[in-house]
Amino acid sequence: MRAPNHKLTEPWRFAILTGASALRFAELRRAHRATRFPDPAAPEAAKAIDKTYREARETTAFIIVMCANSDDPVRQDDDFAATMMAIENLLIAATAEGLGTYLRTGGIMLDAAVRELAQAPAAHRIVAIISLGYPAEAQEPKRRTDPSEKTVWLD
Repeated sequence: MRAPNHKLTEPWRFAILTGASALRFAELRRAHRATRFPDPAAPEAAKAIDKTYREARETTAFIIVMCANSDDPVRQDDDFAATMMAIENLLIAATAEGLGTYLRTGGIMLDAAVRELAQAPAAHRIVAIISLGYPAEAQEPKRRTDPSEKTVWLD
């Protein structure tokens, strides 16, 4: 809630899915994953679809993050950036508490059934879905590009 945001618009909304709503989301993820295969019944496709469902069922909670829409393109960008900063704050806080997180974007955010499950206000769009829970095992951070390759200093 303390993320920087221009004009204090606080454009973010969060829907926390646990219990039955998390199970429903797992079912929606399975159905969405199935649409990505020409033949969902093929052995490899079925295996991937089942893995998606199993992993979703094992997730403690999901946080569906929404951002207010605006007709003003500058405000739209400002509000989206603010919402992403709120997400980063949430991820850092979760890590500090020993929780694991996974940030998901993509086509499932456009699914009408996901919007309905999250009770997304009409004037908001889903910008991310965060998986949240205690990790079964610690993982090393993935390698990232050295900052010097992404930074230029100008005098």
